Amino acid sequence: MTALIRLAAEDGIATLTFDRPNALNAFNEALAVEFNAKLTRLVQHDAVRAIVLTGAGDTFMAGGDLHAMRAALDTAPAVRDRSICKLVRLAQTVVETLTRSRKPVIASVNGAVAGFGLSLVAACDLAIAAQRATFTAAYGHVGTSPDGGATFTLPRALGMKQAAQWMYLNERHTAEEALRAGMINWVVADEALDAETRRLLQRIGAVSPRAFAQTKDLLFNAQHRSFAEHLYAEQRSFLQCAAGDDFREGIDAFFDKRVPAFTGAQS
Repeated sequence: MTALIRLAAEDGIATLTFDRPNALNAFNEALAVEFNAKLTRLVQHDAVRAIVLTGAGDTFMAGGDLHAMRAALDTAPAVRDRSICKLVRLAQTVVETLTRSRKPVIASVNGAVAGFGLSLVAACDLAIAAQRATFTAAYGHVGTSPDGGATFTLPRALGMKQAAQWMYLNERHTAEEALRAGMINWVVADEALDAETRRLLQRIGAVSPRAFAQTKDLLFNAQHRSFAEHLYAEQRSFLQCAAGDDFREGIDAFFDKRVPAFTGAQS
């Protein structure tokens, strides 16, 4: 079977490219299963330092495959529900893996984003987009509510009122508008996306892997704790980082006036 997601690995960077350009990289069951399998392996692979998600052609991801969903609607209700529920659950598993990943996951947005593609970008740690990229929720246009964690992640990224506007009205937003709203971190010229993504990876690669993972956990779970509980979580996290080799390496490098060589190892 032909792969629907290309995997390229170089210098500890794994790039997953959705490769259904003729279908706008739409998320169907086959792509979903492959995505989950490859992503799970990458987040557990010791040699992988960061993961990049991007799309082939002019689209990052246009959301769920409506052809597959229409076919499901023509089956018996029980079959329909199993088919659609399986696809939604596979999408949920992807975003759960992304949010739990202790390695940075970067969305390199090469073009149009819609539906689950928007949920995917929102679930990544950072997002850089080409000028030509566009963003839309699109769920309301096909008569359904969002999936893939969008109703959790978008309010955190955009604020409640902005997230409601994006999801209720299904407006199409430019990359610059997405940047101003807080959906993405950077907008670059179309032809510079690959180079700027590599530059970003170099910058994030200079961060201690342990410090990154602990910081991500603190940011993601902050809203579930009281302030006092979160202060205690920060204390525990700091002590865990201090017990690792990277903390000593970082301090030694500061005094030696050199670039630290972080490994993420525990003492």
